[in-house]
Amino acid sequence: MQKTLKLIIASFVGFAIMLIGLSWVSYQQSFLNIEYSNAVEHTQRVLIVSEEFISNMKDIETGQRGYLLTKNRSFLEPLETGISLASSHLDTLERLVRDNKIQKNSIAKIRELTFNKIRYIKENIDEVESGKNINLQVMDVGKKTMDTLRTRVKTFQSNEQDLLDIRIHSKNYGQSLMPVYQLLLSLASFFLLIISFYLVNSELKRRYKSENALENKVEELNRSNAELEQFAYVASHDLQEPLRKIRAFSDKLQIRQKEVLSNDGKETLDKIASSAARMQTLIDDLLNFSRMVNHKSQIMEKVELNKVINEVLLDFSDVIKKRDVAFKMINLPSITGYEFQMKQLFFNLISNSLKYAREGVTPIININCLQVKGKTFKDLAPVNEETLYYKISFTDNGIGFENKYAEKIFIIFQRLHNRNEYQGTGIGLAICKRILNNHSGFIFAKSEPYEGTTFDIYFPIASKT
Repeated sequence: MQKTLKLIIASFVGFAIMLIGLSWVSYQQSFLNIEYSNAVEHTQRVLIVSEEFISNMKDIETGQRGYLLTKNRSFLEPLETGISLASSHLDTLERLVRDNKIQKNSIAKIRELTFNKIRYIKENIDEVESGKNINLQVMDVGKKTMDTLRTRVKTFQSNEQDLLDIRIHSKNYGQSLMPVYQLLLSLASFFLLIISFYLVNSELKRRYKSENALENKVEELNRSNAELEQFAYVASHDLQEPLRKIRAFSDKLQIRQKEVLSNDGKETLDKIASSAARMQTLIDDLLNFSRMVNHKSQIMEKVELNKVINEVLLDFSDVIKKRDVAFKMINLPSITGYEFQMKQLFFNLISNSLKYAREGVTPIININCLQVKGKTFKDLAPVNEETLYYKISFTDNGIGFENKYAEKIFIIFQRLHNRNEYQGTGIGLAICKRILNNHSGFIFAKSEPYEGTTFDIYFPIASKT
């Protein structure tokens, strides 16, 4: 299938190139046909002007003879007009054949003969007007000049006629090619249309199959979500009930029977209680994560972040007082979102800063907020550069971590420290990332060992529902 598709695309490209080539050749041929037509008209114009010139010369000759025979000056008027027109026609012919060296030389000879012929005519007229007899020798030379002039003009016209025949042939041949080019263009366009239709049809079929496959995947995802919800139900009821009994019985043993147990028994009982408590925390975190994934039943509303963070700080009041934690916080904005998730987000971030505080160092947590544009996220292609975001930064002076793990910490169950060093399930920051995804926002971390950590969270000011 892939090989066939490549062949079809290659054919499409080939026909497209052919179509462009034929269009260019057709355009060139049309341009040449216009040039041929202009050349034919030009040559016909030369022949017409040359014929008018020789006709004027005949009128001059006739005017001369009429005057010489009758002495009537009325014959001199058409003679003078003919001389003026003949000169004008020679100027026109010289301009028309300026690109043809042979014809240009012929016009020069014709102009010279014309000048001589007119000179002889004027000499004869002057002789008659002065009362002298006609100079037969001059008449004979004038006649011979006129004969030579006619011969020159005929040769000139013969050359132009040859050019006319060649140009008419080129014009007719060029015009005969146009239907061929039009036919080839039509065939190439037809085949290009067929290939385009096939490619479009194939793409539509492929997309239809992909959409069906995607719908099947969505159905599978919905089933998985339903199973996840079922798991959450089981975790919240069927698992927690026996776990509460385990913790209750272990607490009862620790209260009533601990004194009569051996050291090994006491150690085992402590391990049971610790494991049960850790399992309780894990189940609670998994339930919280499940709620973040399946948030469709919740409704977005206006959330006052100042109120939310004050409630979170109230939850940590004992720890804050005990460890003398210093908070530096500016006024936070209101956003459109899920209030429960905002409380969970701030709870996890502050809890993270308190958990990883350095020993012997007073914990300091700074919370800042400012507005930024989407172009801040240079590596996130879907983000509109002009979209405004609230950037809220949580900065602490804790133990920090190597910045190469800045993305890993948001993956569920990923931990950078041993469970014995720091309590936790590795789900808290994954929940934070899920909450930001639910609000079309982003969360990033940057840190260095023993230099503290900064979590930057971004909420679009016009949040998507």
